[in-house]
Amino acid sequence: MPSIDIVDTGVIYRNPKPALVSRHAYFPSLVTMPNGDLIAAMDIGSAFEAVDVRSFVCRSSDQGKTWSEPALMFEPDESKHPVSTTCRINSLPDGSLIGWVCLFDRTRTDMGLADPKTDGFVRTEFAVTRSDDGGANWSQPRPIKLPVDWEYFETCSPPVTTGERILVPSSPLKSTSGEYPDIPSGVAFTSLDGGETWPQMSILFTGGQADPSAWELKLTTLSDGRVLAVCWSYDPGSKKTIDNRWAVSSDDGAMFGVSRDTGIHGETCTPIGLDDNHVLCVYRRFDEPGMWAQLAQVGNDSWTALTDQLVWGGPGYAGGREDSGGAFENMSDLQMGLPTLTRLLGGDVLAAFWCVEHCVSNIRWYRIRIG
Repeated sequence: MPSIDIVDTGVIYRNPKPALVSRHAYFPSLVTMPNGDLIAAMDIGSAFEAVDVRSFVCRSSDQGKTWSEPALMFEPDESKHPVSTTCRINSLPDGSLIGWVCLFDRTRTDMGLADPKTDGFVRTEFAVTRSDDGGANWSQPRPIKLPVDWEYFETCSPPVTTGERILVPSSPLKSTSGEYPDIPSGVAFTSLDGGETWPQMSILFTGGQADPSAWELKLTTLSDGRVLAVCWSYDPGSKKTIDNRWAVSSDDGAMFGVSRDTGIHGETCTPIGLDDNHVLCVYRRFDEPGMWAQLAQVGNDSWTALTDQLVWGGPGYAGGREDSGGAFENMSDLQMGLPTLTRLLGGDVLAAFWCVEHCVSNIRWYRIRIG
């Protein structure tokens, strides 16, 4: 029987002086460079939704055992209003790095990222940043024009290269005034020119505001070349999470087929493609507390779970409520989230996610081996 073996663990970044200054880290993304070095991006601020949140990168040259101090990627333009940021990074075929940047309008400094009265998100400007020197230096974010006239989208995934396409999966959100657009629940912004322009949009999961959501979208490529999309599904009628769904594309992400259940009951599920159409998924589980991993095999129309393994947490670490009254009501309760996965040169998988340990949110990594 296959197994998920936890080989090692450690911390990419943790506030070294929490008694002196509030400094928490969230939302990592990982990249393995051609020489084996690892680049980790993350957001750091004084609190989960603080206006001072900025995007940073760290580097490891020893397979993740030790990491450099976080370096600021860029300073946003706050000439018009206060801004907080988030950024997800990935590599491009030419060896350069690209970051998908969200610049959140924090005019309402007394409010978080969502209006508690409408459950609507703040206005967001989307931009791209690049590094041509392995993540040491990053360009000032360049605003990009989305293929739809809407400024409220979830940021859940780094850019993913599939053939000649770069895809950024996302989901439309309500505006702070409570409006919701006529846009499918799961989409991917598409660039065909290396990230310079984003004129197209693929539909990953259909549905609208009254249908089950397609939040926390993630993409990976299977060994047979198909592109796999996975999403967290939340039923607005029952106000409960239902099983995560999956769909595949056979044309590099231009079009996706019918969606099916994975059987995974949780959220923020991140898959990575392995040999023989196997996938390793790391996700925050609802029916059992903690961050879990599942090894599965994806057929033409089947998802076969092979084995499951607790990665982090357990009783007392459920992290948030499944039956919240709104999409963002339980954000401040979360104790872990946003796993990111990358293949190491030797074949193991490095997983990282943010988690609260001893009252500080840090970025923890786990080295995972499939046995």
